[in-house]
Amino acid sequence: MRQTQARLGATATIVALGLSLSGAAEAQGKQPSAAAKQTARQLLVDCRAKLGANKLAEALKDCQGAHAIMGVPSTGLDLARVHEAMGHLVEAREVALEVTRFDNTAGNAAFATAMTEAEALAQSLEPKIPSLVINVSGPPSGAEITVKVDAETIPQAAVSLPYKVNPGEHTVIVSAAGFGQRAEKVQMTIGQTRTVDITLRPAAGGEDVVNPFGTPDEALSEGEGGRQIPVWTWIAGGVGLVGAGVAVGFGLSFSDAQETVSRDCPNNACNDTYTPAQAQALQAKWNRSLGLTVAGSVVGAAGIGAAIFGIVTAPKKGAPAPSTGFVPWIGPSGVGASAFGHF
Repeated sequence: MRQTQARLGATATIVALGLSLSGAAEAQGKQPSAAAKQTARQLLVDCRAKLGANKLAEALKDCQGAHAIMGVPSTGLDLARVHEAMGHLVEAREVALEVTRFDNTAGNAAFATAMTEAEALAQSLEPKIPSLVINVSGPPSGAEITVKVDAETIPQAAVSLPYKVNPGEHTVIVSAAGFGQRAEKVQMTIGQTRTVDITLRPAAGGEDVVNPFGTPDEALSEGEGGRQIPVWTWIAGGVGLVGAGVAVGFGLSFSDAQETVSRDCPNNACNDTYTPAQAQALQAKWNRSLGLTVAGSVVGAAGIGAAIFGIVTAPKKGAPAPSTGFVPWIGPSGVGASAFGHF
């Protein structure tokens, strides 16, 4: 009698699966082949049998295959149940929610039942899923921090916010440029919210790490191995840049004057269209542009050269002040350098 009931139960299951999966094509607007539907039916029967026998890994494989073929509420619900049995609560709820969003406008009764059960499953799983809160300290504010939970990278904006994970052991890996990597094992239980505080320490040579969002002066004062660049270096460089700009500007003006003289005043004699005043103005433009171009070039070269010299020869931070040195100068009468110190 029991064997007969078992056979009837198995037959009823297969018939129910057949009715359920046969409506999949109509509900989804596509037509799986007869072989595909038959394969999905058998995989689903095997999945349920293995789930009952606690062969969870094999059951998961069968249910994933059936759902990949059909993608209907009945296959999705069984897949969610296998995930739940394996402790994959995050995946189980995600699949269950996917089932609830299925388009059952055709009104398939089996699908409607599966969708209702999937919604109840998703609601029951929500409070069971653990949350992991990761707080990272050590790197300066605004620094780029990489946080991984197992193999998954958490977006930086989500760090320090509750992050959903499955129950069980997880590995949290945190790293940042210039700091040593930290890895911690975390054991999570059903429904738990746990905060993990991780402090990163500067890596070897990490003393050079500065706040990349700080001011340039802060970066120079904190970094090891920098140079004590004297103030006159920046002044000389600024004067040199101004001189170079003057040379370029008046060089263009001189080039224009040259072209005008070549065209209108060959052999230093302007044509009849020029009045004496216009000819004198052109000559003045020639002389002024030429003189300022030369002067700007000299000042620019001297200033930039002095700045480069000052940067290259500046002592490193922490080194004793030099006993001798030179300070370049630029004046109306020329350029030069003054020596200082004890010889």
